[in-house]
Amino acid sequence: MSARTSRPRVALLTEGTYPFVVGGVSTWCHQVVTGLPEFDFELVAVTSPELEEAVFRLPPNARVGAHLQLWGPRAPRRAPGAPRAPRARRPQLGAELLRGLLGWDVAPLDVVPALVWCRQHPERVVPTFRAAATWTAFLAALEELAAERHPDAGEVPPLDVRHALELYATTSWLARTAAEATPDADVSLVTAAGWAVLPAVVDKALTGRPVLLSEHGVYVREAYLAAARSSDGPAQRFTATRLARGLARLTYAVADVVSPVTAANAAWEERLGAAPGRIVPVPNGVPAPGEPAPAPRTCTVVSVGRIDPLKDVATMLRVAAEVRRRVPGARFLHYGPVPPGQEAYARGCRELHAALGLEGAFEFRGSTSDPTGVVRDADVVLMTSISEGFPMAVLEALSQARPVVTTHVGGVLEAVLGAGVTAAPGDVAGLADAVSTLLRDPELAERLGRRGHARVRRNFPQQRCLDGYRLLLGELVGARAAVPVPAAAAGPRELVGAGATGGAS
Repeated sequence: MSARTSRPRVALLTEGTYPFVVGGVSTWCHQVVTGLPEFDFELVAVTSPELEEAVFRLPPNARVGAHLQLWGPRAPRRAPGAPRAPRARRPQLGAELLRGLLGWDVAPLDVVPALVWCRQHPERVVPTFRAAATWTAFLAALEELAAERHPDAGEVPPLDVRHALELYATTSWLARTAAEATPDADVSLVTAAGWAVLPAVVDKALTGRPVLLSEHGVYVREAYLAAARSSDGPAQRFTATRLARGLARLTYAVADVVSPVTAANAAWEERLGAAPGRIVPVPNGVPAPGEPAPAPRTCTVVSVGRIDPLKDVATMLRVAAEVRRRVPGARFLHYGPVPPGQEAYARGCRELHAALGLEGAFEFRGSTSDPTGVVRDADVVLMTSISEGFPMAVLEALSQARPVVTTHVGGVLEAVLGAGVTAAPGDVAGLADAVSTLLRDPELAERLGRRGHARVRRNFPQQRCLDGYRLLLGELVGARAAVPVPAAAAGPRELVGAGATGGAS
């Protein structure tokens, strides 16, 4: 980024995505930072330690201002120029974070003072968690947590010493994340109601910096789904789901505006504490598509998405096998990376691929930097996710006039209505029926694709999405007069449900 300007500054906080990983959320982030050049973006990325190199070329108005690699070796660092506080002790720190983020009935904002202390004393976080007094207090809080009884929560599973140590390590990383110094900014834009919110919570408490949450998939719902399909034991599943719930409740409590990509997310957000008046959906958009290329009519099915349990690649493989039984010449091309931590799942998918005899019929082609380009090779685009927000992959397929066969999750129906076929998650027979029908009837596939192309042009232009965030960010930084807003821009409240009601399909 060039020398500091007088433009409004946005801290863009991401978790496991932009600018280090490709995917739908990263595509959205790149659209926002490149499409809103009147803002300077300071990226605060929370990732796994193996992610070192950015895979996106950032525009001049964006830079990586902080990169916290969870479970890596580096200790929290004090912000440059920040005064060093007297040697401080907080032996209750681990217990406070445990109660505040895993307790069932706690007030979400009660944990904020502990998080702020971590930022004010970053050099004391690691020594604090090495102190015997902190461990003793943590064990007492863990006993209290295990004794909780709530009709909606279920019983806490037995936790042995190993589980306690794992949870203690996780709690220490929550503290280290909160301690991470962030660049100066006027507003925090958080892309998930998870770990990435912790620095934003501290910044709001210390400086009054407002928080805008742009929620794509519902973080806590995806944690529940992942736990249900996990081979982990009850203790690990308990920790993952309770922590996701606690982080989500904290996010919804602190956010000035919650802006989901689909109104379908609002029920979860309200149930977990977001005030209905602060929920402002802004649907995703794609660049205005030109005249589409004709489908190849080669019985080719394309899918785009990371190799991840939430994308349910196993169901996709079973659909491919069933379609091949009905349409022997069908060919499947899948584009998407294996994210860090999903190597075992990817191995399982390849083993299933071999067991189903899909060699030569279903190709894993790795990452692509041109998702709209690869779907042009398709006669049908397939998505088998068990959880989505408002998937960019679907909009990109429709922008190229390709019919979509997808699971009915999140806000998918808002995009696909009249331009594809949906089935329940995991419904191999239903998905295979839809794909086979469209491959056998290319005229029907073309009609649906044309409807999708028209629907995207009419209801989901990228500019509408950018205008919505321009206004939301401008309002939050109090810089509306300094930020040029096109006269034709729709107000944020007018964007609610735009995709679902924007004309006939």
